[in-house]
Amino acid sequence: NNREVEYGTVPVISAKTKEKVVTVVKGKGRKQMKSSYSFDNVFTAFSTQEEVFEETVKPVIADVMRGYESTVFAYGQTGTGKTHTMEGSLEKPEHYGVIPRSAQAIFECLKQPQYKEHVVKCSYLEIYNEELRDLLVEGKNNSERAKLDIMEVKNGGTFCRGLTETEVRSASDVLNLIQRGQHQRMIGETKMNKASSRSHSLFTIQVDGKISLI
Repeated sequence: NNREVEYGTVPVISAKTKEKVVTVVKGKGRKQMKSSYSFDNVFTAFSTQEEVFEETVKPVIADVMRGYESTVFAYGQTGTGKTHTMEGSLEKPEHYGVIPRSAQAIFECLKQPQYKEHVVKCSYLEIYNEELRDLLVEGKNNSERAKLDIMEVKNGGTFCRGLTETEVRSASDVLNLIQRGQHQRMIGETKMNKASSRSHSLFTIQVDGKISLI
């Protein structure tokens, strides 16, 4: 970040996309030690949003369109780019993150003739200080919002009771919902990031459809 650049902080991690290796450097001078770790995919600061989506999430979308439930999960400490990866900037398509690109890919698939009928719904849940908030409900404080509860079902799954599900008919509709939710997320300044998301969030795209086998 800018503070690290200002103080001339030396990177302690290097990454190689082609070799799919991350190297961690510990210590200085003669005591310096390097440890390398291999992963399925490795992306650097020079990787584009498109590269991340194509290599990691696009195959997942194919599974979703075949009827499988799938999850894309971003994990990391404050300032490591979770929101940037998942949402990106909605001002330019080339800066779209995983969620906008997934919406585009889903609606492109639904244009294919084998999808005779379909309904797509979205929900946007925030978890902040162990409280649940519906980010698609506007103009209400916490006391006026419907109470949300995590419930278990008989087959072993879970769902959030009271969470709004909004029907969408295009990728643009999904982008509008993301923007609506972004304005309501809890943010605050940290030492690592001046506008850090101070909460966890779950954006769900539910696709219900019928496929013609002929």
